Amino acid sequence: MSLSGAISDAYSKDGVKDYDPTQKEMETSSFIKKQWDDSERAKTTLVEDAWIGLAYYTGRQWSHYNRITRLVTEDNPPPWRVRMVLNYVLPTVETLAGKLVENRPGFISLPASNDDDDVEAARQSEQLLNYLWKELNMQVKLHEAVKWMAITGTVFFKTWWDASAGEEYETSDEIQAAIDRAVESGEEEPEEKKPKKAKTKAKKKTGLPVIEVLSPLEVGWDPGAKDIESCRWIVHTNMMHIDEIRERWEKGKYVSADAGFDSDQYSQQVLREFSRNINTDDALMDRVAVYEYFERPSPRHPNGYYAIVAGNIVLEEEEALPYNDLPFVIARHITVPGKLCGEGVVKAIVPPQKEVNKSVSQRIEAINLMSSPKWRAEKGSVDKSALTDEPGEVIFYSRTASRPPEPIPPPPLSPAHMHIEKEQIEHIQNISGVNDVTRGAASPQMSGRAIGLLADLDKTKLGPTVRELESAIERMCSKMLWMWREYMPIPFTLQVTGRDALMEVFEFHRSQIKTTRVRVEGNSMLPKHPSYRREQVMQMFQVGLLGPPQEPETQMKARKLMEFGDLNQIYGDQNRDRYYAREENQILSNGKWSDPKPWEDHVTHIDEHMNFMKSIDFRLLPEESQLAFEKHVAWHYHAESQQQQGGPWWAPYSEAGMEGFPPVPQPEAAPPGMPAGPEGGSPLEMLQAGGPGGLVGGGSPELNQAVGTRGPGRPDFEAGFEASPR
Repeated sequence: MSLSGAISDAYSKDGVKDYDPTQKEMETSSFIKKQWDDSERAKTTLVEDAWIGLAYYTGRQWSHYNRITRLVTEDNPPPWRVRMVLNYVLPTVETLAGKLVENRPGFISLPASNDDDDVEAARQSEQLLNYLWKELNMQVKLHEAVKWMAITGTVFFKTWWDASAGEEYETSDEIQAAIDRAVESGEEEPEEKKPKKAKTKAKKKTGLPVIEVLSPLEVGWDPGAKDIESCRWIVHTNMMHIDEIRERWEKGKYVSADAGFDSDQYSQQVLREFSRNINTDDALMDRVAVYEYFERPSPRHPNGYYAIVAGNIVLEEEEALPYNDLPFVIARHITVPGKLCGEGVVKAIVPPQKEVNKSVSQRIEAINLMSSPKWRAEKGSVDKSALTDEPGEVIFYSRTASRPPEPIPPPPLSPAHMHIEKEQIEHIQNISGVNDVTRGAASPQMSGRAIGLLADLDKTKLGPTVRELESAIERMCSKMLWMWREYMPIPFTLQVTGRDALMEVFEFHRSQIKTTRVRVEGNSMLPKHPSYRREQVMQMFQVGLLGPPQEPETQMKARKLMEFGDLNQIYGDQNRDRYYAREENQILSNGKWSDPKPWEDHVTHIDEHMNFMKSIDFRLLPEESQLAFEKHVAWHYHAESQQQQGGPWWAPYSEAGMEGFPPVPQPEAAPPGMPAGPEGGSPLEMLQAGGPGGLVGGGSPELNQAVGTRGPGRPDFEAGFEASPR
């Protein structure tokens, strides 16, 4: 078939240069063609199932697969025949895809060792993955991949490095060499060693990794492979535009749009076929079949083999496997032992879907027959055009007939007709696993707790598919880290959203990737059911399973577990308080004292300080600095306890006290290691200096023999205890 169009004709005016391939190139072209044909014959059943699955997904459910033309065709029924479609396949696939990709996967970059530098490098590698996940629009691609998994059972992710993508940067040969040395060492070179800037600079692209989602119709593989690890070779075929071919490859000028193999190309154009074009060749206009072949190392090719062929012209050929591995990752919806490709959910629900459509169509045809029944009449006794469904119409007939024409009542439908339809719908739900609970349509008689338990049980059905998808994402992320470490030419500034929705900006060097091992947190992509989860957390908070409900730390823990990240506008913007608390961590770590202010967000400060006090950096501080942290946190607990008891934050600043509150205590003696407050100083300084309301035996509530966690020497009135002895 001819694929030439207006653009191809424009190239033809200038003349397509003749090219005589060498004997080796002809052998390479013939070899790759044979490999592709072998793969196509081995996956004949897969191609047929994929066509039927896509037809049912898109609503073309009265079509069938023609094994001769390898196309989905539809019959031309008479006008009165009903072809009703109740598409249960579409919502089934969409529900499964929505559940599997509702949440972004949680990346865990494994550090090379327990060293703090390696742990920090692994954390920054996680941030790089978060940046790439957003930059490459991976969540949308993952949604497309999951649909291919449900429809065909198999999807391929192709990973490669695109040197023409990314950001532009200026460089020369000397500057580039200096950048390479700095990136490798992870340090900046001294000024005397830095090369002088060249007069002329070249603009280059940094490059970026690319993830392509490929259907099994676009990929051919070793027919004897049981999994991707045992697969010896893979072919990726793609219909590329003639402009792109001529731009990317030097030999592209010898390729014409009507050049291609004689093998069937329809399986690669399945989506274009479903665009309902009258002529599917129109979608292939000015395009050429390009075959990209990858082969693992073997005695024939010790370093592997790679080639790109269009028509009979070898565009690229290397005696080495790019990236030292097959750049493909496979994911399957239902794995089949001993088989590389998997099974999709659509194939299993096609038979009941057929029966549903047939049952509904028959019922509508019976209703149509009742409204416009057949007539019994002697031949020639009545004009055929007079028998219509017009109400009140007078039909004239010939008196020579023995009887006037009469309608024939249709036979009644069987009572089991509706039962069959409902039964088939239940079969679809049971086979696919998408029931009322999955779709969020629970019975009104069910309690909220029962709905939550059923939702948790419903997630277990997706467990194998989720683990298969998470394993594929782990391999993809490992390949992306490896490519970044190998090919990123300059340090890159990452702008990502870190923990607690805080923006984090830092410069990332490729040398900081110490290891490319990545893990995805188990079941992190499944739905969390926040309403049911919050109900459970609230019950645990109320009964005290998370700690005393009146404790600030318990309240902070409950708020985090309930994932109320969108309530900052209600509770106040905590970002500034957290930054402020982190600055105090630096001040106290340097041996300086920081006064806790009564108007601070004490719960946030306590949370940040306690997190730091449980880190390695805190344990490495001098004993005096650790004691200062304990005293600082104790004063935050004290101020929070006053607010819990209804005292306003400005109470300590009152000279004579406020109504209902005792006057400010005066200092007696400064505790060891703490400076005495100056006479006549502020009430807060007096409290910090010591005295009846100050720190007596140390800094923490435990050292001050506090009954609860209310603060130094403060009673736990909420729990019904008296004040502790001084």
